[in-house]
Amino acid sequence: MLKIKYEVLCKLFFLVISPFSFVFSLFLILRLAYCTTCYSFVAVSICTSHVRLIIIAVLNWNVSIAYPWWFVLLCIIIGAAYASLLYYNSKYRERFGDHKWVLIVLPCLRFLLGSILAFLMLGPVLKYSGFITQKPIISLVVDDSKSMSNGLSATSLSQSVTELQANLSEKYDVNVVAFSNVPAFASADKLSAKGTETDISMALRYATEQQVNQNLGAVVLITDGIYNAGSNPGFVIENYKVPIYTVGTGDSMVYADLSVHNVSHNSLAYLGNEFPMRIEVKASKLVGKQANLQVLHNGVSIVQKSIAINKESFFMETDVVAKAKTLGQNKIEVRLTTFDNEKNKQNNAYTFYVDVIDGKKKVELWAEAPHPDLGMLRAAINAHENYEASIVLGLFAVSPDCDLVILHNWFASPAQLNLYEKLKSSGVPMLLIIGDNFNSRIFNNGSQDIKFSVSGRGVIPALPSLNPAFEYFELDPFLASSIKKWPPLIVPFGKFTGYVPSDVLLFQQIGSVSTQEPLLLLNNHNNSRLGILAGTGLWQWRLIDFEKNGNTDGVNSLITKMVQYLAVKEEKKLLKVYPNAKQYGIGDNVSLIGELYNQSLDALSGQEINVNLKNADGKVYKHTMTASGSQYRLVLPNLAAGAYQFEAKATIGGLSLTDKGYFTVVGQQKELANLTADFNLLRQLASSTNGEFVPYTAMQSLGQSLLANENLKSVIAEENKLEDLIKFKWLFWLLLSLLSLEWFVRKWAGGY
Repeated sequence: MLKIKYEVLCKLFFLVISPFSFVFSLFLILRLAYCTTCYSFVAVSICTSHVRLIIIAVLNWNVSIAYPWWFVLLCIIIGAAYASLLYYNSKYRERFGDHKWVLIVLPCLRFLLGSILAFLMLGPVLKYSGFITQKPIISLVVDDSKSMSNGLSATSLSQSVTELQANLSEKYDVNVVAFSNVPAFASADKLSAKGTETDISMALRYATEQQVNQNLGAVVLITDGIYNAGSNPGFVIENYKVPIYTVGTGDSMVYADLSVHNVSHNSLAYLGNEFPMRIEVKASKLVGKQANLQVLHNGVSIVQKSIAINKESFFMETDVVAKAKTLGQNKIEVRLTTFDNEKNKQNNAYTFYVDVIDGKKKVELWAEAPHPDLGMLRAAINAHENYEASIVLGLFAVSPDCDLVILHNWFASPAQLNLYEKLKSSGVPMLLIIGDNFNSRIFNNGSQDIKFSVSGRGVIPALPSLNPAFEYFELDPFLASSIKKWPPLIVPFGKFTGYVPSDVLLFQQIGSVSTQEPLLLLNNHNNSRLGILAGTGLWQWRLIDFEKNGNTDGVNSLITKMVQYLAVKEEKKLLKVYPNAKQYGIGDNVSLIGELYNQSLDALSGQEINVNLKNADGKVYKHTMTASGSQYRLVLPNLAAGAYQFEAKATIGGLSLTDKGYFTVVGQQKELANLTADFNLLRQLASSTNGEFVPYTAMQSLGQSLLANENLKSVIAEENKLEDLIKFKWLFWLLLSLLSLEWFVRKWAGGY
């Protein structure tokens, strides 16, 4: 690796003298045919040094190449040889004999062009090293959930945050993090207070993790203190390095209220089985009242229970069991008596849906030897109620009843290839995990379209990098941002072919270089689904996910979505329309995906697919799906809570095709269960981090206090930038200028 760097004074000095001595050096080189060996060596040496100096003449810039230093000398020799062969012969000397200076200028121009082009072939990289002053960063973390609209409009909240941001920007760098289900950087004018749940812990972690190694001075948390997702925020701040200033919104007064505090239940049940639920009921300031609890299953009452409220602050739990008698989405309603003096009457009812199916899907993990990846995959798959994973070590048997087979460290022998072909002919989807025993020759003998060509021998570590063009399913933004922090997998060095770019879920990132080589791809060709994970070491992803977030939900979600996509045994239906999820929250965009085939099972695009969407009240809405590549897509925004059914229709060659499905939209029940602001929690967060708590009405005064805070200071930090030299546009114009100038001089001197 060549790295060139000089002190500032040296750079300034040589920046002035280099052009003169460089021209002299070029002249010596171009006269190689007439010079002594000693002169030639001196000329080349002087010219080499000055090429280096001119490249780094800009202060604080270094140039690096991934080759030995003498390759630069080789580039100069190539340029000199190119110019000498072209111009230093008897024909050109005779043609330009009347203009001696042309015999110098033309070779110089061709020498520069050849040397620069040769040097660019080395892939030079410019690195800038300097120092910058970083102003303190203030992160405004704003609760954007439905409960914030209790006594405060979204417009007022947006205006207040905008004003605070503008005031603090006089002295600090200020950003806004809006959070509800998922935290993300946002602009203050986009706040809507429509989120379906509140996870304060995740938001506080996000504010610091997204600004690592930056001058984060303080976090201003604007919320009502009501959280209904994630862990207790008090646990997160134990290792918090910056003060948290909390702004309390909402009403902390306790009113008379009876509510369904929570219902613990499974989202999935099996036909004919019983499924339990645990109902939590809370009451305040209703002592002496008698309430009624009713549970309805698909509109039919299955439980009626009387509740005697005998405490000022009342709480009870009761268990209810229902039986799954109907396939599909089963609606469960929990209702409580509503009293006239209750302020919040929306939390007296709770509605949820249970998906009733025939049975679990079976996933088998095949391997010749134990590996930590196997245990990780089994745990992640079994975390989903709809799947049952088992590990098979040897004694492999192909069963058409299996919904997915994961082949770990496969294609080491012809026998494994035969098993692979049997699985494929049986219609069993597969996920291939490439390991140390992977033999590309055996893999390429398989009947799949995807092939692998080895580039040398050995393996390399490859980090995961998300492909934004992937369309087969969606990842939530927090998971997408977490993936890039996961450790690398060990992958073979080579190149895949036979896939389309949209098949790739994760690309390989080698060090800091992002490549277009797939790390994880999911392919569906000729009704055969195949996934390929190009490396091993998945178990580390699970550990990092738990270390960063306190759970493994992220990696479990990725594995589950991948398994859900692959574990679909393709039916030879000419029209297929399905939602990308079975359940959505209010405010989520519902996406329906469609596929249309002709009698030869060739995918058709540009056709018309009509969709009739029916809500729980029986009202039908008509839509038309639009083509998206070889698929069709329909986005349904702003649907009300409830169960929906859809019927899709298309006509191909006079043949009428139909397909049906369903999904549900869950209401804002978490956010409506409790509307009493928790200022005690906010005071605890502030005092534990040396911050300050203020009510919402004093938020702007908090801004003045932060502006006067002398502890928030700017810091001087080192700044490094890397850029490929070939990306600089001025280099193109330089090369074009050299060619143009050479052409002009030749024409002027009578050449052609």
